[in-house]
Amino acid sequence: MALKIKISATQKALIEHYGYGIIAAGYATYQLNHRNIKEIVVGGLVGGLLVPILAKVNPKSLINQISSVTGAPTTLVAPAVDAALAEAQKVAKADTPK
Repeated sequence: MALKIKISATQKALIEHYGYGIIAAGYATYQLNHRNIKEIVVGGLVGGLLVPILAKVNPKSLINQISSVTGAPTTLVAPAVDAALAEAQKVAKADTPK
C-alpha cells in the first residue's frame, strides 16, 4: 500500500528552501571547525529552521531587509548572512592585536 501525500507547488518550494537552508547552515557549522556530527546536525537544524522563523518575528532584521530588497526567500538568505557574519568575526579576530 503506497502512501500518497498531495502538496501544492508552494509547499514543495518551501520544503526545498528549508532543505537548502539546513544544508547550508550545516556546512557553515562545519566550516566553523565543528567536526562532531552532532554539532553539525544541530547547527544545520537551528540555522536552517529557527533563524528564518526568528527573522519573521523581527521584521527589522538584516535577513528580512536583504530578503525584501533582493526578493530572495529568507530561508536562502539566512545561511548566507550567518556565513558572512562568521567570516567577519574570523577576520576581526585575526586583525585584533594580541
